[in-house]
Amino acid sequence: MITRFAPTPSGYLHVGNAANALLVVWLAAQADGVIALRIDDVDATRARPEYVEDIFDLMAWLSIPWAIGPRDSADFTSHHSMTRSTERYRSEVTAARARGLDAYACACSRTQVTAIPTGGCPGGCRGLSLPLVPGKTALRIHVPIGTDVIFGSRVVHLDKVMGDFVIWRRDDLPAYHLVSVIEDRDLGTTHIVRGEDLVESTAAQLLLAPHLAANSVAEATYLFHGLLVDADGTKLSKSVGSAGPLTRNDAMLETVIAAASQLGGPLGIQPPT
Repeated sequence: MITRFAPTPSGYLHVGNAANALLVVWLAAQADGVIALRIDDVDATRARPEYVEDIFDLMAWLSIPWAIGPRDSADFTSHHSMTRSTERYRSEVTAARARGLDAYACACSRTQVTAIPTGGCPGGCRGLSLPLVPGKTALRIHVPIGTDVIFGSRVVHLDKVMGDFVIWRRDDLPAYHLVSVIEDRDLGTTHIVRGEDLVESTAAQLLLAPHLAANSVAEATYLFHGLLVDADGTKLSKSVGSAGPLTRNDAMLETVIAAASQLGGPLGIQPPT
């Protein structure tokens, strides 16, 4: 078994992120598995050095024994940042299109795409054969009407919930779904623990996987846990702005362990005895 903790350095990690990390640790312990750390900084516009450092601080605080991935911030920046792999991701897209991946360049801006692009983008770019030009077009996957992605007991109507989604951005950077498939393929990930809010993203990645020679991603085990919410029922999100890192003391550790136990119970993931 190879599983991974894959935070994004777009804000300080919260209790839900910490609980997810513990679930990864507990799952690996149950199956004598290997843990990888994968820091998803593909969106370089939102990544900050202090958020990267916060990830390593959390790993140390929770005593997470990861065997694969960067050892510290300097190692991450020098050898593991996804921003170093843009050309590799680009070549993967070129190869996938050569193998028949149905994708098209789209000139529609975010303000134009006001609804899920089911049946194509509002500008009708599917049929225009536009070139992929940095700053002018993005690359979208053609998701035909009626596309259902089935994994486990779940059925995701991908055309309705995501439509023609982007895999290469207008700013000439790879999109998250593309990068996630490639990185999990290269890690050899076999088990992925995610929140319920990533079910649709998982479906998009499973649609992409065969085109990226990522059979291991298509065949991986996906475990989805519930989401932690704040007092008014809003899903927890990363702290930004003036907010600092999660308080790291014994009381907070008990809170994180309790949260992980609550989320992991339905999945059969519990702390080692």
